[in-house]
Amino acid sequence: MRRSLGRYELTHELGRGGMGVVWAAHDRRHGQDVAIKLLASHGRGAEPTTLERRFLREARLTSRLDHPGIPAVHDHGSHEGELYLVMDLVPGRALDAVLKDDGPLAVEHAADIARHIADVLAYAHSQSVVHRDLKPSNLMITPDGEIKVLDFGVAAALEPRPGETRFTAANATPGTVVYMAPEQAIGQTVPASDLYSLGCVLYEMLTGAPPFTDGSPFMLYHQHAHEPVPPLADRRSGVPTGLRTLIAGLLEKKPEDRPGSAAEVAILLAAWSPAQLPAAATVLEHPRLAETAALRQSGRPARALEEYEALMAASGLGRADLLAARVGAALCVSALGRTREALDELKSILAEQRSLLGPSDPAVLDTRYEIAVLLVRTGERHAAEELLRRLADDEERVLPVDDARRGRTRSLLARLRRMA
Repeated sequence: MRRSLGRYELTHELGRGGMGVVWAAHDRRHGQDVAIKLLASHGRGAEPTTLERRFLREARLTSRLDHPGIPAVHDHGSHEGELYLVMDLVPGRALDAVLKDDGPLAVEHAADIARHIADVLAYAHSQSVVHRDLKPSNLMITPDGEIKVLDFGVAAALEPRPGETRFTAANATPGTVVYMAPEQAIGQTVPASDLYSLGCVLYEMLTGAPPFTDGSPFMLYHQHAHEPVPPLADRRSGVPTGLRTLIAGLLEKKPEDRPGSAAEVAILLAAWSPAQLPAAATVLEHPRLAETAALRQSGRPARALEEYEALMAASGLGRADLLAARVGAALCVSALGRTREALDELKSILAEQRSLLGPSDPAVLDTRYEIAVLLVRTGERHAAEELLRRLADDEERVLPVDDARRGRTRSLLARLRRMA
């Protein structure tokens, strides 16, 4: 087996797909580790020239995409008659492996992953590129919790640039049928096709399986095109009504009945996605508070809740830290689907925080913000907007101009108005 490709030293195989095989490699010239995709060998139902054209189009399309959620393309070409594409080597676990090992995700974690995917799709669509094969195996979660959307290998240029052409091999339907939009199955791909696939992925993150899984490819095509989506509530309880409604909208049969854009979907998902603040934004005294907060934000609320409960049961915790631990525990409870319980607890904590820390303390502002987010999730939008209007003024009056929390409240207010 060959172990080198010009200046690239191949180290181990990462995976195989419809376009070829992906290797981890070391770039000897630049001293960095990379991933290399090699064109698949013959025997996949298309002539070699067809595969080469698809591969070269991938290189051109992907190299023009510049987004933190898309692995950068560094090089492409031919070596001894074999085509290759060199891109970032992304560490972490693919979403399909996460779901297989850990089961369905907490609501907040699933919504946050979906929001990041929607952000990437919004950018790609703005560049006239449709992914066409969005599925858990093409979504990587890095050790830092970032989401990377992999393999734009079957992307279609809606408006090809000079030198680029639309191309689909004869008798070939790019994509994966379990996640494929009805119109895509008959060769009519639009940006909303990616939104349908995102709906299938989000459905799977919450229930453990996509909407349709049984039968032959033909039967799956038929189910996507004609059969109603199995109600999400029948497969998992505790998912907020608004989020179920959004998923149902993503899975509409006709593209024009789905949300208007990926950007709109990202905005809507923010109502259930946890606020991600820099670690320095909130000062925590006890070191275990910071560690447990990081555990919660990484999408492991059940484990984090155990840590918070152990911390609160230990002696020697100051009152302010105890209140911070109670807030963290309440947010874990919310992520586990017990939104009303979490909301009642945060309201109780807020009164104690105001008494101990004063009404202008940043921790008090944080708790008010989290209460507003939960009010949105429980459908109490009017109460949330009233709270947010007052909070926005207080944040601008109290927080330093360089504080990452400034502007979050007005941003959420704007999203709510667009959702109305």
